Amino acid sequence: MTRKFFLVLSIWLLIMLFQPNSTNAEKNIIDNRLLLDTLVTLLNPYISGSLEHYYGYHKSYGLHDIKILDISREEKSEFSFTVKIQVNTFDEAHNPPYGKETIILEVDVDKVRVIKFIHEGDVWERKITDFYNEAISDILQSFKLNLTSFNKLNYEQLMFKSEKQMEYKSLSDIVTEIIDDELTTEINTPYNPYKNVIAPVTFIKGHQGYILFKKADGTNIVIEVFKLNDKWVVVNKESKQGMKMKYDLLWYM
Repeated sequence: MTRKFFLVLSIWLLIMLFQPNSTNAEKNIIDNRLLLDTLVTLLNPYISGSLEHYYGYHKSYGLHDIKILDISREEKSEFSFTVKIQVNTFDEAHNPPYGKETIILEVDVDKVRVIKFIHEGDVWERKITDFYNEAISDILQSFKLNLTSFNKLNYEQLMFKSEKQMEYKSLSDIVTEIIDDELTTEINTPYNPYKNVIAPVTFIKGHQGYILFKKADGTNIVIEVFKLNDKWVVVNKESKQGMKMKYDLLWYM
């Protein structure tokens, strides 16, 4: 009932935006701004959901930064609209990498659905992607592992899944312990704002999994995990010397 109410209210706001207004221009601007802000607030769950679907975890953004680029009424339906929105995303505390997401939503009386999602990343996103790909490739080659058939989860994605699905909680606990025990001292240094290590990347397939990470000196580490009685446990840990990465990432990335 609540969701239906919000959808109807959204439709009403869209109709109001299309209505001609004979009052003075200044009042029109105020009224339109209020209507648009209210519309953004009502559509926010769908905006947030589309970002989570793309990134695999909750991505930070500000409601005040959301821009409505276009609103059009569908020709075949008086109460069906297409809304084009731009959202600026960022890391915690408004840090890079920054993203510009263009989201097109179809708004009907009984549903809202995302019909198109366009992502535009910044230079830091490309640096992070390249860095992680290079590090993971080096680890896989060191251990002659082929994990193409496994589902890959970065740290943020695993943490997000563990919040939604209890079956991932024990797995996320293992990864968190790795960061606390083996990587934190290599990341948080008062003398260098940059780092050359990656957060653990997890690969899972059924009841089998691998956790891959690299230390500052280039040591590659693979931890094999297995799901036993609905709980993930460590069954093996191996390390081999690999390529030492350059200090190319900011400490929090």
